[in-house]
Amino acid sequence: MTRGFALLLALALAGCAPAPRAPVDSEQAVGSGETIVVGRVELVPPLRKGEQRLRGIGTGTYENRIFLLTDERKRALPPEPAISDFAGRIEATLGSHFFVHSRSTPFYILGGVLFLEAGSGMSRAHFPGGLRVALKPGDRAVYIGTLRYHRDEFFEIMRVDVVDEYGAANAEFTKKFGSGMPLRKALMAPAK
Repeated sequence: MTRGFALLLALALAGCAPAPRAPVDSEQAVGSGETIVVGRVELVPPLRKGEQRLRGIGTGTYENRIFLLTDERKRALPPEPAISDFAGRIEATLGSHFFVHSRSTPFYILGGVLFLEAGSGMSRAHFPGGLRVALKPGDRAVYIGTLRYHRDEFFEIMRVDVVDEYGAANAEFTKKFGSGMPLRKALMAPAK
């Protein structure tokens, strides 16, 4: 376990990690200049029972959850992301839609982190990024697609797809927020 990672986990467990993009539960919670970002992350094959061994106090919040690390500028993540790299992250429960606040400006998904073991040991899986999310001023809600990571049993990523499941996402969005706000489709795309 690297010292930086141990520090990050300790700070996260203590509630001191930089803030993620906050989940949104109502249209009224979205202010001027903000957008609801809607998307999903999947693992293929999905996590199997026992692949995550999270035994420490407070580690249950990491179960079946991937952290998508984001930034407003395109850049490469270091091999071991710093605490500051977790600012503005999207905390996505695998296989479920997320609905989070964002400024109405483009941003980049730099990569992802999935905690595999916490407690007696420490390990995590890293996922590639390099994707641009094309938000623009005036957007109230944007669907960015399903980020599908194909992996092997060692968490090596074999392929990454951005899948358009707009119909299902829009149905869930309308159920949650009503039909008064349109959900614009702007799928994540490779950053140029």
